[in-house]
Amino acid sequence: MPNRDWGLCQDCKWWQLEPEASVESLTLGLCIEEDLQEFRLRVSGDSGCNRFMSGKPARAKGSGEAPPTAKAVR
Repeated sequence: MPNRDWGLCQDCKWWQLEPEASVESLTLGLCIEEDLQEFRLRVSGDSGCNRFMSGKPARAKGSGEAPPTAKAVR
């Protein structure tokens, strides 16, 4: 039985990308889930976790930098 609370970042509303970035497995972006924001997690589209929430990724300049410099836009 699949775990419905787990999903890939590329399908998650908590994944934040550069404004012009493609939503792909190897694209890097910032996790902006509220409880995880303090960790400034830079994750790829094929990363995933149990805080997944289905939706379109957010967009903000600096989300794909190392370390990320963007602020959460949601």
